[in-house]
Amino acid sequence: MMKAAVVRQFKMPLSIEEVPVPEVGPGQILVKIEASGVCHTDLHAADGDWPVKPNPPFIPGHEGVGTVAAVGAG
Repeated sequence: MMKAAVVRQFKMPLSIEEVPVPEVGPGQILVKIEASGVCHTDLHAADGDWPVKPNPPFIPGHEGVGTVAAVGAG
């Protein structure tokens, strides 16, 4: 399990939850995140006022720093 800030509903506070660690698929890597920034894009995504709207629930973020924990085939 890993801890994540999850968007359950647009325009609501993020929920800090324990979620399953994703499985590594072919051509993918798994990164153990040590720190993550929160930028304005993340805030727009959580509010649902961005042109690309992921369907809740989702874990926002794209500014992570960490170490490679696993490598998928390929």
